[in-house]
Amino acid sequence: MKTRLAILMALFSGFLSAQVEMNYSYEMKYGDGKQVERTASDNPVASDYSYFENLLDINTYFGDHVYLYTQLEYSNPPVFGYSRTGIDSMLSAFYIEYSHDNLNIKIGDLYELYGRGLNFYTMQDQNVDYDNSIKGLNIKYLLMNNFEFSALIGQGEYGYRSNPAKLTNDRYFNNDVILGSLQYENEIMGSFQYLFNKKRSFFDIELIKSIFESDSELGEEFLDRPDYLDLYLNFLNGTAIADTSLLQNHNVNWNIFLGPLDVYIDKSWINYDKIYGNEVFGSRFYTSIYTELLGTGITYEYKNYYTPYLIKSISNP
Repeated sequence: MKTRLAILMALFSGFLSAQVEMNYSYEMKYGDGKQVERTASDNPVASDYSYFENLLDINTYFGDHVYLYTQLEYSNPPVFGYSRTGIDSMLSAFYIEYSHDNLNIKIGDLYELYGRGLNFYTMQDQNVDYDNSIKGLNIKYLLMNNFEFSALIGQGEYGYRSNPAKLTNDRYFNNDVILGSLQYENEIMGSFQYLFNKKRSFFDIELIKSIFESDSELGEEFLDRPDYLDLYLNFLNGTAIADTSLLQNHNVNWNIFLGPLDVYIDKSWINYDKIYGNEVFGSRFYTSIYTELLGTGITYEYKNYYTPYLIKSISNP
C-alpha cells in the first residue's frame, strides 16, 4: 500500500509541475475557556467550551481554462456546527469550473449571486456554520458582447437553527432548483436582468412537527386555522404525511448611471406554498442610490420584503 501511494504521489507531483498551478489558504481557530448559558434566566450556567477548527482552501488551475476549488475542514470541535474528523466528512466544499471565450460552466457546490440576492444567493459563512449551496450545474453563455444567458439546475440540503443560540443546525429539508436568466446592458439604458426561479422543497414529518409545535414561528394565523385540531391529531396518531412546497420567483433588476448618481432597482414577485396550505403571494423590493460628495460616498437604500412563513433557503436579500 505504501509503495502504491508513493508511486501515485510521484506521478501526481510530476503532472502538477508540468501543467498545473496551485495555491493554498489555511485558517486555524483555537479557543479554550467557558461559555455562559441561560443568561436571560435567574440562574445562568457556566460550562466548559473549547474549539479547534482548521480550514484548508485549495485553488488549482489546469492551464488557462479549468479551475478547481476544494475546501477541507478538520474540526474537533468547531466553533459552530458538527465535528469533522473522518476522511468522509472533511470535504466541505468542491466545484470545478471551465471558462473559454463566451462560455462558462461550473459543476459542484454552486455559490452564485444574482442581483442583490432577492431571487438567488448561495453563500458560505464558516464563522456561523452557514452554507446554503446547491449541488449541480451552472452554465453562462455570452450570446453577444452585451447579452448573456444563464441557466442553473441542482439540488441541496438546507440546514438551519430553530434558535440562533444553538451551536448546531437542528432542522433540515431538501430543495430542487431550476433557474434561468437573461442579462442585457448598454451605455445608455444601463444593465437589465430578468430571472425566473422554480424551487421544490421537501419537508419530512419530523421537521413539520417541530415547526408545528413552535408557536413563536407560526404565530396566531396558523393556530387559528379551523383544521388545527385535525392536523395535531394526525401527528399524535401517526397518520400525518410529509409535504412538498412549490415556489416560483420572477425577478427584474436594473442598474443605471444618471450623471453623478448610481441607481439600482431590484423587484421579485413570488408565489409559494405554505406547509399544509394553499399558494400565497409575496414580494421583495430593493432600491439604492449612490453618489459621491467631496470625496465621501453616500448611499440611500430602501427595502420592502413581504414573504410571511417562507424560509428563504436559496436567497439572501
